[in-house]
Amino acid sequence: MSDERIGVFLCRCGDNIAGVLDLPDLERQLAGLPGVAFVATHELLCAPDGQELVSARLRAEAATHAVVVACSPKEHEATFREAVARAGLNRFLLQMANVREHCTWVTREAGPAQDKALALARAAIVRVRLHAPIDERSIPCTPDVLVIGGGVAGIEAALLAAGADRHVTLVEAAPSIGGAVAELEEVAPDGECAPCLLAPRLAAVAEAPSLTLLTNAEVARVAGFLGNFEVEVRERARWVNPDQCIGCDECIAACPVEVPNAFDHGLRPRKAIYLPFPGCVPNCAVIDRDACLRAHGEDCTACAAACPLEAIDFAQADRTHALKVGAIVLATGAGSFDPGTRPALGYGRLPDVLTLAEVERLLSTSGPTGGALRTRDGRRPGRVVVVHCVGRTELGGCSGVCCQAASMIALLANREEPACEVLHLTPDLVTVGAGATALVAKAAARGARFVRVSDADATCVEAGAAGLRVGYRDAAGSRQEIACDLVVLVTGLAPSAGTRRHAELLGLDVDQGGFPRPDHLALRPAQSSLDGVYLAGCAAGPRSIAASVGLAQAAAGMALGRLQPGRMLKLEPLTTTIDEERCGGCLTCVSVCPYQACVADEKRARVRVNEVLCRGCGTCVAACPSGAAQARHFTDEQLRAEISEVLRG
Repeated sequence: MSDERIGVFLCRCGDNIAGVLDLPDLERQLAGLPGVAFVATHELLCAPDGQELVSARLRAEAATHAVVVACSPKEHEATFREAVARAGLNRFLLQMANVREHCTWVTREAGPAQDKALALARAAIVRVRLHAPIDERSIPCTPDVLVIGGGVAGIEAALLAAGADRHVTLVEAAPSIGGAVAELEEVAPDGECAPCLLAPRLAAVAEAPSLTLLTNAEVARVAGFLGNFEVEVRERARWVNPDQCIGCDECIAACPVEVPNAFDHGLRPRKAIYLPFPGCVPNCAVIDRDACLRAHGEDCTACAAACPLEAIDFAQADRTHALKVGAIVLATGAGSFDPGTRPALGYGRLPDVLTLAEVERLLSTSGPTGGALRTRDGRRPGRVVVVHCVGRTELGGCSGVCCQAASMIALLANREEPACEVLHLTPDLVTVGAGATALVAKAAARGARFVRVSDADATCVEAGAAGLRVGYRDAAGSRQEIACDLVVLVTGLAPSAGTRRHAELLGLDVDQGGFPRPDHLALRPAQSSLDGVYLAGCAAGPRSIAASVGLAQAAAGMALGRLQPGRMLKLEPLTTTIDEERCGGCLTCVSVCPYQACVADEKRARVRVNEVLCRGCGTCVAACPSGAAQARHFTDEQLRAEISEVLRG
């Protein structure tokens, strides 16, 4: 360690640093330290002439290491690493001492600030003597994109990426794409025909030459990073050959099994073999293996016997797909708060207490009643009470889109039965945007009444003499009661099961409600906490269809901008190393690594690090009980030397 020639550079940073510190005195004290070849001061080191000073002096003095005493490494470490590299040195033979944020901005007294700055600068000099050159490598990136979730947001992201000559794999857990929009009759706030909006997008997915659609499938494993993700997708066999099935429904009529139809929220049954909805993509029947008699050991071949095209294939096996993609778009949507956890509202106990999603299916012409609003026993309701903000307390706030969706009830219900009275009980009527405001006004003009309640959680529903009785507290806090035929519970939006599972699988940061947190809400709303994973639609939180599509376009745009065909991606140089002599094979690092870069070598009972996957986060280093895992550029020896010098005062 005796041959080091360390160049130390002090930045005046205007008055930010020089206005508090005595830089000439600091320069004199640092010049006499072991290994320091020279000390230079400049007005603004990050400026072009300052960077040139760093490069020129390092070359002229044949320096081996560099220390920059200036601002935060987060702001300009990359800048000074480039200057060091231009001098012919390895860019990691640099250490910064942050005397602006850590001294002059927080310690205005000259004496204490000077002492602190000297200690930090000395610590940087001691530490840099232990730095070692680190090689940087690049690998080709994969420009292909994986989109998880086949709702309207996932479809938009997939089509946009596929249209830019990227190969896209769209993975959907359900047997068909379409998501929640496929269940609707009209879309708020403009009342646009939902099937008319969705059908061209479904057809575009089916026809896109550079798009692979995997339905009845789920992502089982993800490893890697931006530009080089390795993904395992498991596709569940449909037991129907999609190349032969034309969706004629002959097999459906022959099936002897009926189960509740999840697409209709259980409001009518379907067969064990079924088409998800008219015009679905893929337009192919699917067998529900949880309900099929043959899947449970019975010798039933009714559907196969009825199929005129011999499309039924009970031997069809599940498949596993290994994908290499450069970016992942998470578009797994949102679910609804479970009103069954609120017994006072009667959901699940009183048959005519329904959720908004169930009523939206009833009001769809493809729904259980052909678009007619009916009670469970088939009556036309004379009065409907809509209870807003169910679950708002549990979800931690307003979802922001429920009020406009609930306002569609009056418009759709009154088409068939103009005399039907729709009464909304709401603590706060939230309308986001001019369209939502206009929709609420239109509903009011059609006879809908909006009654303010003082406590949404105090509303209760009980059976009445000829229907239901809804008790609530009005705006003044007085207890009121109203009779009705049907109650609609407007539930807030929560992360879907798929969103929760994939957030955990990918190791994403989530907010208090469980939705994946954007990297920056204002500047990067489509970027998740993991570089290369982007958020679309309601996977990022409750939002309207228009906002969901907008976020999907942003997600696809970010992925396309980062992944250029032929572009080389730099590997993280500051990876972890494993000392095999100290490694006990406990596999703690394997279990905590968010990038699956720590790999168990079972033959040698040791762990190795896949440096292509490692991102240098240090999680394994912190967790390793034996100290075998060490982070390059942040070794125990380097950190101890730096800390010890600071504590020496």
